[in-house]
Amino acid sequence: SKSFVIASTPPTVKVRLGRKRFRAGETIPLKVSASESTRTLTARVEGLAPVSLRWDRAQEASTGQLSLPPALPPGEYMLAVTAEDMAHNLGSAEVHIEVVP
Repeated sequence: SKSFVIASTPPTVKVRLGRKRFRAGETIPLKVSASESTRTLTARVEGLAPVSLRWDRAQEASTGQLSLPPALPPGEYMLAVTAEDMAHNLGSAEVHIEVVP
């Protein structure tokens, strides 16, 4: 008899930011840890293009750069990081950031 496991547990995601206040035009350095089963990690701020994160062995985390446009109005924004594993389960983490003038 054959047996198989259904992978139904979504990946866990933890976002680490050095700070949460940025100016328009700045680049946010992203450092994210996720479950080993994670296949892709994507970061996005509402209204901006998504950014793919890549594993960085030296940092022991997935890293990437999210550029804030110079014309981005000041205010509170949600930074969401979504992980997808091989079974297409989705997990995410959200962090509020503030854009100041």
